[in-house]
Amino acid sequence: MADNSIIVPRLPAPLRRRLTILLATLVAIVAVLAPVGYALHLAYNTTVGKSEDNLHSIAQTIASDTSRLLNDINQGLVALSDLDYRCSYEDVRAMNTMAYDIPGISDIGLITADRKLVCTSWGAIKPPLKTELPAPQVGFRLLGPLEVRLMERYGLIAIRQREDGSEIAALIHPSVLIGHLGAELGEHGFAVLVRREDTHIYAWEGNVPEMEMVASETEGGDGSTQLRALFKDGIERTLFAVELEGFPGIYSVVAAADEWILHDWLRMAILLGVVGIATSGLLVFLIISVSLRRLSLQGELESSLHKDEFEINYLPVIDLQSGHCVGAEALISWCQPGSKRVRPDLFIPLAEDTGLIEPMTEWLMENIRNELGELLCEDRSLHIAINLSPGHFESERILQSSSRIFGNSGIQPGQIIYEITERGLIDDSGGKAKEIMQALQGRHSQIALDDFGTGYSSLSYVETFPLDYLKIDKSFVDSVGIDTLNAGLLDTIIDMAQRLELRSIAEGVETKQQADYLASRGVDYAQGWHYSKALPVSDFIDFVHAHNSKHKP
Repeated sequence: MADNSIIVPRLPAPLRRRLTILLATLVAIVAVLAPVGYALHLAYNTTVGKSEDNLHSIAQTIASDTSRLLNDINQGLVALSDLDYRCSYEDVRAMNTMAYDIPGISDIGLITADRKLVCTSWGAIKPPLKTELPAPQVGFRLLGPLEVRLMERYGLIAIRQREDGSEIAALIHPSVLIGHLGAELGEHGFAVLVRREDTHIYAWEGNVPEMEMVASETEGGDGSTQLRALFKDGIERTLFAVELEGFPGIYSVVAAADEWILHDWLRMAILLGVVGIATSGLLVFLIISVSLRRLSLQGELESSLHKDEFEINYLPVIDLQSGHCVGAEALISWCQPGSKRVRPDLFIPLAEDTGLIEPMTEWLMENIRNELGELLCEDRSLHIAINLSPGHFESERILQSSSRIFGNSGIQPGQIIYEITERGLIDDSGGKAKEIMQALQGRHSQIALDDFGTGYSSLSYVETFPLDYLKIDKSFVDSVGIDTLNAGLLDTIIDMAQRLELRSIAEGVETKQQADYLASRGVDYAQGWHYSKALPVSDFIDFVHAHNSKHKP
C-alpha cells in the first residue's frame, strides 16, 4: 500500500480495442523493420570494428617489426664502437660482417667528430668525404631520407655517437622500412614511419596527403592512438598510430579511407540481412498466430456465451465468529466442447478488452437468479458476491441489468455483493464510478474491495469510494505464523479495516491456525480450502444446509 500512488485513468472499452489494434499494427511493423534494421546496423558496426581491429593490428605489426630492426641495427653499431680511423682490413671485415648479419643494413661508415666520412664497409675513403649530417648527439638517432653522395641515392641513416664525439652509422635502404610498412590499405590508404615532434616522415608506402584537421582522437589502452582526420585531398581517413618500443617519439601510422574500412560491409550485410529477414518472418508469423488465436478465442468466447458453455462454481464464505456459511463468491468457468476448460486469467482479460465482460456478467447474474433464487429467498442471511470489472463503472448498464435480472426475483439487493479489485480502482475525476457505486448502495447492495494490499491504492483513495467490505488477499493470510514483512502488513490491514468501519473477508484460508488467528484479530469472514473448494450449485446448496446445521446457535 502506497501513500502517494498515481492512478491511471481507464479508457473506455471501444477506445481500448482501437488502441489494441493500433498497437498490434505497430508491433507488426516493428517486427518487420527492427530485425532487418538491426541486422544492417550490426553488419555495419561489425564491419567497421573488424576493419579497425585489422588496421590497428597492421600498425602494431609495423611498429613491432621496425622496432626489432632498429634495435638490431643499434646493437650492431654498439658492437662496432671500438673501430679506429685507420680503416684496417680487420675494421672493414668487421663492418662487412655486421652488414651481412643484419640484412637491413646496406653499408656501415665511420664519421669523425668534424663530420668527415673516413671509412666504410667498402674500405677507406681517401680523401675523407665531408658530410652534411647534422651535429652529433648522444645516443641513437634515425636520420633521413638523405642523399648518399657516394651512391647518388637516398637512404636512411641509423647513427650512434661514440665516446670521442665521432659517430658510427649504418645506411638503410628505404625499401627495407617500406617493406615493413607494406600493407594493402586501398587506393587512398597509406602507412608511414614518422617522428611525432615535427611530423618528419622517414619512410612511407602509398600517397600521403597533408592532414587538414582531426575530427576525433582516442587513446587506446595499449598506448596506441586512433584518429579520424580530414586530409587536403578531401578524403576522411581512419588512422592508428603506435609508438616504436625503445625509440620514443617515432611512430608507425597506418591510414585507410572508408572504402577500405567498409569493403566487407556488403557481404556482411547480406549474411546478417538474411538472418534479419528470417527473424522478421518468424516474428510476423508469431504475431499473426497470436492475433488469429486471440480473434479466434474472442469468436469462441462470444459463441460460447450464446451457447451457455459456461458454468458457475460457488466458493463458500464463513462467519469466523459463528461458524455459519453466510454466502459465497460466484466464480465463472468456461467449459468448451470436449470438456476443455479455458483458464479465467485468459478469457476474463479478453472479455474485458472486447466488451464481452458486461454480457458475461449479465449471464452470470441470470444464472445466479435461476440457480440460487429459491435458497436466497429462504435464507435472507445468505449473500452472493459477484466480481465486476472496472469497465462496469464506465456506464449505467450494470444498474439497469441488475434491476432487470434481480428486480422481480425475490432476491433482495442486500443479498448481492459487488466486488471490484484494488488494481481496478480508477481515477474517477468525473465521479461516474462513485455515482454508480453509490446507486448500488442506495438499493442496499454492498461493495467489496477485492485483493486489498496487492495494488497501488493509498488509504486516502480507499476512503474516497463507498465500500462495505475489505477483502484481504491470500498472500497476507499465508503469512500467519511466519515472521515476514507480510505478517506485519496483515495486522495493519485488519486494523485499517476496523478503523474505516469496514467488514473484512480473508481469502485463501487453508489451515485452522490461520482461521483461529484471523478470528482472534477480529476478521469477520473467511473463505478458502480450509472450509471448502468452489462447488457446483447442487453441492453448494448441500454444503450450506449441512454446514449450518452443525453450527446452529
